[in-house]
Amino acid sequence: MMKTTLKEIWDSNPCVGGWEKLVGGLGTKDLSTEVTILKIYEINGIMDAMWALRTQNYKDYCLMLADIAESVLYIFENKYPKDSRVRDCIQGIRDYKAGKISNEKLCNFSSNAANASNAAYADACAAYADACAAYAAAATAYAAYAAYDAYADSCAAYAAAATAKRKSKWKEITSIFLKHLKKGER
Repeated sequence: MMKTTLKEIWDSNPCVGGWEKLVGGLGTKDLSTEVTILKIYEINGIMDAMWALRTQNYKDYCLMLADIAESVLYIFENKYPKDSRVRDCIQGIRDYKAGKISNEKLCNFSSNAANASNAAYADACAAYADACAAYAAAATAYAAYAAYDAYADSCAAYAAAATAKRKSKWKEITSIFLKHLKKGER
């Protein structure tokens, strides 16, 4: 079960509105109070719960990020069907979690995915219609970089979710998020 404390959340500089909603829902501002990521979801919703992942160990939720990034991968692959770097990066995250590759190897995958996402982003800036392809690739790159940089980890999931403009995509991302959180409670 993924737990954090109000102090860890506070130390991560939460937005005022999200903080007030959470402590109001918990009925306390005591910084030693423990709270699960699932409880944060119940009180504040998916975006704040995903933001709160920054208080966790990357290896504990990297598969969630891989699944979320994969849920928007089709956007990138439709635009760049011959570019496997982002897909390779997602597999790299899974291999890292399984202990098959090192953090250094994962960072190599993420560097390749970042190069792909930068190329996609440059193309998307030239033609606004394809911005989602860049964000999907960037979400994956950020997910892998997170193994190296603890702050960026939750940004990956958030970026993937932010690219999903339709309500149905938010439902899918929430479903992936909850599947992983509830699996950890068993």
